[in-house]
Amino acid sequence: MSFEENVIPTLRRYLDEGETVALVMLVGVDGSSPRPLGSQIGVAQSGRAVGMITGGCAEKAIVAQAVQCMEQGENKIVRFGEGSPFLDVVLPCGSGIDVYFEVHNCSEVVETVLAQHAKRQPAFLAIDLSTLTSTISPTPFTDQAANLFIKTYEPDYQIYVFGEGENLLAFSSIAKAAGFLVRAVSPDEEALKHLKAIGVEGLHVHQSYDFASLVFDEHTAVVTLFHEHDWETSILVAALNSKAHYIGALGSRATHRQRLEQLAAAKPTRRKAETIRGPVGLKIGAQNPNEIAVSILAEITEARRAESP
Repeated sequence: MSFEENVIPTLRRYLDEGETVALVMLVGVDGSSPRPLGSQIGVAQSGRAVGMITGGCAEKAIVAQAVQCMEQGENKIVRFGEGSPFLDVVLPCGSGIDVYFEVHNCSEVVETVLAQHAKRQPAFLAIDLSTLTSTISPTPFTDQAANLFIKTYEPDYQIYVFGEGENLLAFSSIAKAAGFLVRAVSPDEEALKHLKAIGVEGLHVHQSYDFASLVFDEHTAVVTLFHEHDWETSILVAALNSKAHYIGALGSRATHRQRLEQLAAAKPTRRKAETIRGPVGLKIGAQNPNEIAVSILAEITEARRAESP
């Protein structure tokens, strides 16, 4: 069993391989939980699974229950931990969790979510906990009934990283390993070839490239890692004129001051240049490309989670 935050693409693969699938979701917590409400596991009838709900405490039992639900053709809510009929499944935190098993509507959920994400748009799942039925929609639900559990499937958070050499390679590799959707943009063909071999999408550019044509939406971080800062201005102007959630640029404090002066002299942008994180990354004393990558990813994560409900 592997972990992916977004289990929908793997469910699509299971379906393409002829499997029956179930979508499993954490819908209630009595006490504490290592994973937030809405956390999911995607399960195939063969027992293959992806995702995480309890951090490993009850995943085997949850997957076994999902397979049983598929065999019976029934949606269910099952309690695990405190107050559960499964006495052999104990959560170390002493909590009880309620887990919803969806087997009827999985194909429609998968198709709608993937179609919306292809457009970089969210999809919305409403689970009626009293009737054990669900509805998937490309638009938000207005019904606020107490028995409804709403799951929003935001598009995958993507990072556009601009740079070359070791900093680009280290950051892109570590960000991909951390589960981010990474898009590397660089004049460095050799670096892009290496990144392509490990599954990182790349774009080879020249200095005259129209960076404003790239889509930096509210689920996007933009990071520049150039040592030669002549590249930066057009990239950062495009990012400041976009909806990008996070913008960060490599360099010293002196470099960042010069950067802000250059941007102030350029054409006015939608957002102020002072919103750029610079020097980029949390202050952890990073001294090499790998440590710099970790500090930047930590700062991006901090910015994302600070806004989470």
